[in-house]
Amino acid sequence: MGSFYLLSLIAVIGCMVLCDWRWKLAFFHDARRAAVISVVLVAAFLLWDVLGIATGTFYRGDATYMTGILLGPEMPIEEPIFLFFLVYLLLNLTMGARRVIA
Repeated sequence: MGSFYLLSLIAVIGCMVLCDWRWKLAFFHDARRAAVISVVLVAAFLLWDVLGIATGTFYRGDATYMTGILLGPEMPIEEPIFLFFLVYLLLNLTMGARRVIA
């Protein structure tokens, strides 16, 4: 049960890849641009997390469904993967909406 959250994140990212592949939304449309956007936004969100941790705003609660592996104080290994999922979802939704509107 300790890796349920991580495995769930990997599964939903896999679903995002399938949507991207089917409709050529982000990485399958322009891989370089999607990669740059992903790296920049994940880094910005991680910086935001670090600032939140430093000020005591963000903290990691005890959860049995997480691995317990930390990248730093109060920063679980699942956090950057979750942030990548959010960015990938944003890229797919944005491109999908553009195509529907166009």
